[in-house]
Amino acid sequence: MQKQQVLKISWFVIRWGIAVFGIWYVISRMTWHDRVLAILPGQTMPQSLPTAQDNASDADGQFQVRLPSGEVVTLPRDATVNEPDKKNMTVMFNGRKQYVVGVDLSPSYVPLRLLLADKPDGPTAYFVPADQVPGYQQTVPHPRVEIGIIRMIRNARVWYLVAALAIFPITILITSFRWHELLKALDIELPVTRTFVLNMVGLFYNTFLPGSTMGDVIKAFYVARQTHHRTRAVMSVVVDRAVGLLALVILGGAMATMQWHIAKCRQVAVASAAIVAAIGAGGLVLYLPTLRKISGVEFIISKLPMQGWLRNVIETMHIYARRPVLAVGALLVSFPVHMVVIIAAMLCGVAFGLPIKPFYYWMAVPVIVLAGSIPISPQGAGVMEYFAINLLEPQHVTVSQAFALTMSIRLTQIFWNLAGGLVVLRGGFHAPTKAEQKESEQEDEDQH
Repeated sequence: MQKQQVLKISWFVIRWGIAVFGIWYVISRMTWHDRVLAILPGQTMPQSLPTAQDNASDADGQFQVRLPSGEVVTLPRDATVNEPDKKNMTVMFNGRKQYVVGVDLSPSYVPLRLLLADKPDGPTAYFVPADQVPGYQQTVPHPRVEIGIIRMIRNARVWYLVAALAIFPITILITSFRWHELLKALDIELPVTRTFVLNMVGLFYNTFLPGSTMGDVIKAFYVARQTHHRTRAVMSVVVDRAVGLLALVILGGAMATMQWHIAKCRQVAVASAAIVAAIGAGGLVLYLPTLRKISGVEFIISKLPMQGWLRNVIETMHIYARRPVLAVGALLVSFPVHMVVIIAAMLCGVAFGLPIKPFYYWMAVPVIVLAGSIPISPQGAGVMEYFAINLLEPQHVTVSQAFALTMSIRLTQIFWNLAGGLVVLRGGFHAPTKAEQKESEQEDEDQH
């Protein structure tokens, strides 16, 4: 018991440590007000200052900035710079290592000059034409004006947000139908309305439990109580989720491949291909007895506890394998689900004025949503933001804008997840207690 407690506490610390670090990372880099890197008169090192003008843009010829004293000064465009590609970025110039403390980009994000200094904090810096710095290659073109949260909220186009909310229930209807068909293939006859109710229960608990998939545990618990095919019922939830995630990987990977010329897309395309290949190889090993023996999987399975339960799991997977039309159909209907999520995210991006190319959403959103499904923190807090920042920075998106997009995705889902609370209260559904979980596990062992 003591060992279990230590493991439980360790996992809690690791899980929330990652979540807290991710949230801190985002908050430390985001800003409430618009800011620019300004070089004040008599100085050569830039400093981040809030703008004093409404709706400043990268193409402006001058910028009004507010000094720490509260005084407002107007600076020409040449007295402002873009943020460097990355922190503590260095280049070799005139045989010396120099720090890039600013980049002068044209309105079309072409590097014109680099602001170099001997140390990251100066105290002095000087401009050099970008084409005279050997080896410099722009990787992340940051915008000159870092748009803040307040401006995005003030200028938000509300009807786009309403449209995103309005189309999202389509995903719940499709996933409920998909799960119903997967259950029916296992001789578990539940009405479509019942699978819809249990699906809403799972979505409701997803709002509070780590990751965006942990509500599936609750859903599996309740569906298992309504049939004597307990293992099959639980496996239907696992397969349902796995099919949905596989479709997400395929969709994101395909869209990334179609944008191969973009470095981030190439990385996502390769990673997606590797995941699909690994799943395919795992499926072959699972379903072909010869490969199971050669690979040693058969031997490992034979040494594991709960052999009766494992045999039922394998049998359930073979039932699905004998229904290829169902498997392919479940995969195909998953694509509209993710397409709706991407379109909803795109509507939110338009509402907040994010400078993301429409086609790029089809690669970025699947990765962000997939990251959110990792069961670390509630609703993937911190994890989604980390991936969003890294994927969207090349699209001239600031940390604050990336945060706005991930919160839009999360809150759109939470809005409808909370609607499941009405089902939970009306039906008396609750998260299973330890005693109920133990009783359920004991019933499972007794059956085997």
